[in-house]
Amino acid sequence: MSNFLGSNEKSFRELMKEYIKLPGIRQQYIKVVLKMTWEENMGPLITKYTRRLTLSKGVLTIKVDSAPLRQELSFNKIKIIEMYQKAFGEDLVREIVIS
Repeated sequence: MSNFLGSNEKSFRELMKEYIKLPGIRQQYIKVVLKMTWEENMGPLITKYTRRLTLSKGVLTIKVDSAPLRQELSFNKIKIIEMYQKAFGEDLVREIVIS
């Protein structure tokens, strides 16, 4: 197949990376990845007791309804940070606050 696009040809992955860097799109992308990663890794029971996940200036705030769950999550902060670093492919989450 001939290359009719010349040197401007980019893969879909490259185009998506550029698209996600747009300010409004990036914020929505981060929200979606936060929620999806949490649900996939934590399961339905923990997700049920999670009220809110927010990320602001590198601080992930997790609001939960259960005191025992809050305690368990605080013991696993490093694992949660690593989980999100893997999901985002960069160091967006540097600290976690659980309330």
